[in-house]
Amino acid sequence: MCYSISQAKRTAYLTALKEGASAEELNRLYDEWQDAQKDKSEIDTESPMAFVNGFEHPKLYTLIKAVELKATRFTWGLIPEWTKDKTQAMEIRNKTLNARGESLFEKASFKDAAMDKRCLIFVDGFFEYYHYKGKTFPNFIQNKEKDKPLVFGGLWSEWADHAAGEVYQSASIVTTRANELMTSIHNNPKANGARMPLILEPKNFDQWLTANNQSEVEELIKPLPEGKLKAHTVKRLVGKNGVGDSKEATKEFIYPDLNEQGTLF
Repeated sequence: MCYSISQAKRTAYLTALKEGASAEELNRLYDEWQDAQKDKSEIDTESPMAFVNGFEHPKLYTLIKAVELKATRFTWGLIPEWTKDKTQAMEIRNKTLNARGESLFEKASFKDAAMDKRCLIFVDGFFEYYHYKGKTFPNFIQNKEKDKPLVFGGLWSEWADHAAGEVYQSASIVTTRANELMTSIHNNPKANGARMPLILEPKNFDQWLTANNQSEVEELIKPLPEGKLKAHTVKRLVGKNGVGDSKEATKEFIYPDLNEQGTLF
């Protein structure tokens, strides 16, 4: 599953577009993201955003398409439009950080958004834990091409809290079965099979944003082909000795315990 990511503040927008986008469009989208980032509800605008925990419900760099492409930021943890009140909303969003791709059109929380509210979510990479001899070891997974972000397929929703007069815009990351690399990492014995985020390639961006029927959406929900990702172990992220949201979060760290079994990757 995907519950923690790393986000770029300045490089996300570089691949946020279909190929051939104009310089004017690039500049407009970048400005939109910069404006969205000034949202005063941000907990810590000085955060490196190197390690972002989904359960803290950070804002994700996101692209949607209506008449034109629009850059915005949605809170991680989708709140469906039919949510009754804020108490229910706060409960639901902890359960909707991820949306299982194979059942998008069956789950009440996701089926409406799956039909017509899909988005692209931009990250530097994401974290997954490898299990070995009763211990867990965090790994950072990123694009094999240097300095290129990963683009996740996502869903978004807009919920109005009429009691408070507020509108919440939120999103969920779609997941799919794991490819070979992610199968070797996501080996949690308690998990029901290895999973990974739905990572889209540029040729599929437009279809994900504009598809108007279920089959066109479902044909994109598949693992990223092999050879496009790279991974390495990193220091403990949480707990007493965890590096947390710091630049250390994505740097490679070798665990002596894992040397017993040879190189993981």
